[in-house]
Amino acid sequence: MKILVLADHESKSLYEFYTPEKLKDIDLIISCGDLRANYLTFFATCSHAPVYYVRGNHDCQYDRCPPEGCVCIEDEIVTFNGVRILGLGGSMEYIPGSPNQFTEKDGTEN
Repeated sequence: MKILVLADHESKSLYEFYTPEKLKDIDLIISCGDLRANYLTFFATCSHAPVYYVRGNHDCQYDRCPPEGCVCIEDEIVTFNGVRILGLGGSMEYIPGSPNQFTEKDGTEN
């Protein structure tokens, strides 16, 4: 199985200079965050592979406009062709109060 993993920077080779051959052998696409929603929508449209994603620490816009044709696996375990994948998005908090940034204490009882 071939998995294309995307994160943080858009690939001009895959996006601006797209040709179908570049994605023909890809079975699954996973976005690990900090990419524009329409960039992920492009891959969902131009590839036969499903696109799974988690939000990165800068992906606040996904609440208003999520990537179309893509599946958010945030805080989920999904199985694809017998492989289990856990989606954990965001990052450790480095700007207090920022969305998609977390402390070790977040989500635990006091």
